Amino acid sequence: MSADPELEGTWFVLPTPFAEDGSLDLDSQRRLVETVISWGVDGLTAMGVTSEASALSEQERDAALRTIAEAAGGPVSLAVGCSDASSDRVAERIQGAADLEASAAMVSAPPAFPDPEKLPSFFAEVASEGPLPLLIQDEPAATGVRIPVELLLRCLDSSGSRAVKLEDPPTPLKIARLLVADPTLRVFGGLGGVQALYELRRGACGTMTGFAYPEILGAVRRALRSGDDDRAARLFDRYLPLIQFEAQPGIRLAIRKEILRRRGVIATAITRTPTGTIDDETSDDLDDLLDRLGIRPGPEPFEPSGA
Repeated sequence: MSADPELEGTWFVLPTPFAEDGSLDLDSQRRLVETVISWGVDGLTAMGVTSEASALSEQERDAALRTIAEAAGGPVSLAVGCSDASSDRVAERIQGAADLEASAAMVSAPPAFPDPEKLPSFFAEVASEGPLPLLIQDEPAATGVRIPVELLLRCLDSSGSRAVKLEDPPTPLKIARLLVADPTLRVFGGLGGVQALYELRRGACGTMTGFAYPEILGAVRRALRSGDDDRAARLFDRYLPLIQFEAQPGIRLAIRKEILRRRGVIATAITRTPTGTIDDETSDDLDDLLDRLGIRPGPEPFEPSGA
């Protein structure tokens, strides 16, 4: 399987919006997709960790995915998270994603997989039964499974996959090692974009994260591609405080949703994680940070400045 040319650029991982009563908010989901596309992203990812996929019922998952696919309507590529402990269930989800005309299926190691040496067989099995290119997600924080470079390369070879979403820190180092071993791979950085500049410098094909201002990450990538490393670094440095603030462990999703709420694209910042929403002090800190950066949240595309 050759690397899909669509699998590159700045991709936005979609959160799942909820109403005040905690139910699925499909109107906000639709508005979020349409607005994020207007921000100039290269692709969308649904049912990732940011999407709280594990907290959704199968009916909610299906409804959200249908809404996302209908709202996307073809202007950008769509990758769908299809991970599950059961290879049969992964295959079913990949088929469902294909039915929605997704571009790729993102699959991670099953949680707490008992024997990592058997992962190449697992990925080979799900790839053989699925009609979509496989994007392997290397995310040990969510799965509890660490995949060394040599083993990850075997997983890619056995499955025919040519793409990775790499979230095993230090990510720039692991990206570089993968691309030295196989320069044809497409490797995305993630983890909120906190290492995006350095991942891209090491050869990442893009960044795939739910950071609420993807326009910033897109501007950094375009500057690097044009050969203007200095501008890329100055852009990244200017907005890194916001990237880091949003990426705080334990409350990152609540902050992300709050920023998206302030941008006018989702109705509430409610999550199904234990944090629920951010507290008043964190909200005040966010106010202060946005003021210092000169950012007034809104649904219109953001133009990074100061570089």
